Amino acid sequence: LSLLKIMGFVVPILNRDFDDIRQEVRARIKEEKWQRRLVLIIVSTALLLDNMLYMVIVPIIPDYLRRIGAYKVKYSYQLTNDTVGSENGTEYFVSKLHKVKEYESEDTSLGYLFASKAIIQLLVNPFSGALIDRIGYEIPMIIGLVIMFSSTAIFALGQSYGILFFARSLQGLGSAFADTSGLAMIANRFTEEAERSKALGIALAFISFGSLVAPPFGGVLYEFCGKPVPFLLLSFVCLLDGFMVFMVIHPKTQRAETGERIKGPTVFRLLLDPYIAICAGALVTANVSLAFLEPTISKWMTDTMPTVTEWQIGLVWLPPFLPHVLGVYVAVKLLKRYSQISWLLAAVGLGLEGISCFIVPFATTYTGLIIPLSILCFGISLVDTALLPLLGYLVDTRHASVYGSVYAIADISYSIAYAIGPVVAGTVVANLGFFSLNLIICLSNVLYAPALSFIRSVYSYKPFENDFDDNYKRDMSFNESEFYGSLENQHFDPKQPGHQYSYDQVDSSERSYQNQFDPFEKIATKSVAQNPSVLPKPPVPELKDTLEKYVKYAGVVTDCKSQLFQTERFVEHFYRTEGPQLQKRLEEIAEKSANWINQFWLKAMYLENRAPLPLYSNPGYAFESPNFHNNNKDALFKRELPSDYSTGLFGGSPMCMEQFWYLFSSYRHPRLGVDTLEHVDTNTEHITVMCNNQIYIMAIMKDGQIIDQDNLARQLATIKFMADKSVTSNQWPVGFITAVNRDKASLAYKILEKDPINRKSLEDIKRSAFVVCLDESLQSDNMMSKDYSASSSLSYMISTVNNRWFDKTFQFIFTEDGRCGVNYEHSVAEGMPMFKMVDHALNYTKSKKSEDDNATKFACYQKPRPLRWNLNEQMRELVIDCKEEAMKLSEISEFGCN
Repeated sequence: LSLLKIMGFVVPILNRDFDDIRQEVRARIKEEKWQRRLVLIIVSTALLLDNMLYMVIVPIIPDYLRRIGAYKVKYSYQLTNDTVGSENGTEYFVSKLHKVKEYESEDTSLGYLFASKAIIQLLVNPFSGALIDRIGYEIPMIIGLVIMFSSTAIFALGQSYGILFFARSLQGLGSAFADTSGLAMIANRFTEEAERSKALGIALAFISFGSLVAPPFGGVLYEFCGKPVPFLLLSFVCLLDGFMVFMVIHPKTQRAETGERIKGPTVFRLLLDPYIAICAGALVTANVSLAFLEPTISKWMTDTMPTVTEWQIGLVWLPPFLPHVLGVYVAVKLLKRYSQISWLLAAVGLGLEGISCFIVPFATTYTGLIIPLSILCFGISLVDTALLPLLGYLVDTRHASVYGSVYAIADISYSIAYAIGPVVAGTVVANLGFFSLNLIICLSNVLYAPALSFIRSVYSYKPFENDFDDNYKRDMSFNESEFYGSLENQHFDPKQPGHQYSYDQVDSSERSYQNQFDPFEKIATKSVAQNPSVLPKPPVPELKDTLEKYVKYAGVVTDCKSQLFQTERFVEHFYRTEGPQLQKRLEEIAEKSANWINQFWLKAMYLENRAPLPLYSNPGYAFESPNFHNNNKDALFKRELPSDYSTGLFGGSPMCMEQFWYLFSSYRHPRLGVDTLEHVDTNTEHITVMCNNQIYIMAIMKDGQIIDQDNLARQLATIKFMADKSVTSNQWPVGFITAVNRDKASLAYKILEKDPINRKSLEDIKRSAFVVCLDESLQSDNMMSKDYSASSSLSYMISTVNNRWFDKTFQFIFTEDGRCGVNYEHSVAEGMPMFKMVDHALNYTKSKKSEDDNATKFACYQKPRPLRWNLNEQMRELVIDCKEEAMKLSEISEFGCN
């Protein structure tokens, strides 16, 4: 590359520094979107390999074991009588003696070889699931892929029955780690239910593809290239997949707020949960059909379809792959729209499996056999796609959100089917016949299907989207269910059997068990913070009571008897005419909504008001002067607020925790007529710092790790230096646009957003956790006087409005003389969450901790970034106009403005 530069050649990409390219690729890979895609690719590849290794031996091993003399051979003679016609038309009988070659114990040996993988996997799964819950998902995935690579290499080189049996068993050990950790990794990374169903559906498609494409893949390569080639190709892909896992190793282990890993329930405890047990039984039943037919259908086809060739027998499972993928697609689409029909889809799938297995023995042609096998695979895909995401949902809502053990149960279910399949199926066919085998499969599937109806009640506590008035949603321009969360459409009965609720404190030792199911007490305990459905709905007052109170309060605000009399007449007329209809409409809204007050109160009280935010919606107050023991480093607030910081219980009734989640992820966007509240990315790793009319982006986390306080303090010092020296050229006080009339602020936003540079800067502010304002010292002769306290609190509300960004929920203000305070935008949450957050921050600064336990010291200094603004003439005039309007607020010298 250096030679090319010296010679004057300019080659795109090649002339770029390799380190820059590598860093860019690494940065892209670390993005959450690409991380999840990589996880899906890696897991799907691992599942594909595992099932290809399971099925690739079907056309290879039986013939190979015969070639190497793995069985004792004995010969028998069979006498047959045939009718032969002569040229003159006469017929006569001819007896022929045939020499038949038999391999002793071939079926039994093959059965044990095939089943050994599933048996070992079945034995190891309980332990692998517990290990995965303890150490995470990525390391067990690597362990599993390494073991699978070793077993595949042994398969390629092994030349005796014992070595091949060992390789097959070793594959079961690797599968116990790779399959379980893979499914658990998908459930962990894809937390939204629709996305999780889609991701697991894709993984299932790869499972079926591996199972169905492996026999022809192995048969062709074995025929033309020899036994080692298919196994060596699969081992190479397995090794590559193992290296890819290092690209998605999560930088931060899954821990609770206390710093301890969330403790997951054991496999045994999960199996005592009746819902999980029913799902596991359905997975076993669904896969028994495939596990029983795969080792027996080839011989049956040879006996009943003489015209069918060997390659057709090898390809018999390939056409059903398309219906299997179709079933996955149909199930994912239906679950996305009707999320509560998992049990119904699984029941339908079992029914289809039973019907198709009953039809199989009656097929007399190759094409006629493909049809029931396709229906069979379609049914299996419905069961698997419906129940695998449901297992993750059950763990989320009834236990702890760690997925190793529950997907170990899923893997155990598959292993049971494939462990008993090759052995039991062969015995049944030998003694009762192929039809009897299919009849048993049919009855088991059809009879088990009704049991799935018992898991319908699992969604009795399932949240669903609120049903809002269409005009309201259009006016608000945002999805309220996304902002406030969704609650259940049912009334809370604290005496309802089978459930209880915990109101965890932040320091509780039970914090790691947010949701638990006690199989002995048969009680599912849920945390209020994660399960807001325990909350009673706000009641709708009776119309008569409402109107009586309205008249009563009207008498307080008016002294004119004639006006009061006229008001009473209007109220009486309203009660006789449209009042009952509107009351009925309100009751319907309340029935469908979690909190019917929000859609009226939030809009009318806050978002429609056009007054400047400092006057109407942004209170501010000063803190007691802190005594920082470590310079000013402990004034830096962590972006951490435990959702259960409040007691969760008040006056015997559970309290809503929803608003805690949105304090650092919300933004009030000015719009013409009515503002909108936007919920932004909660994974952002920066804050906004304002100093001397200038705005900077400052990193507080990197790659999921909290940056140490020395690094943070250095960034703040750099910002202060740059702002004082006017290092940047962006001196225009853009913050003024958030302090004026909301319609004027909306106009300013529209003009700013036309330029991509401005749009990017606004997006950076919107996505920041909060705003830190570095102000000059407040001047007062007596800093301990009440006047000083009043003026300082007022300053945090409206003074120096050029150094504020009022649209962001929280602004922490620090002055050069050591004073600090807060200003917050009120529409996001009520006062209690705000005060709890502030209490948490103040307690943290007084905790005498010189460094956060979870902070990471990075070798590279994180440099703050100034925001850029590209203001045209129109925008500059508007900023000046906003400045003139906003500066009038600083002339207020008394409280009462907010």
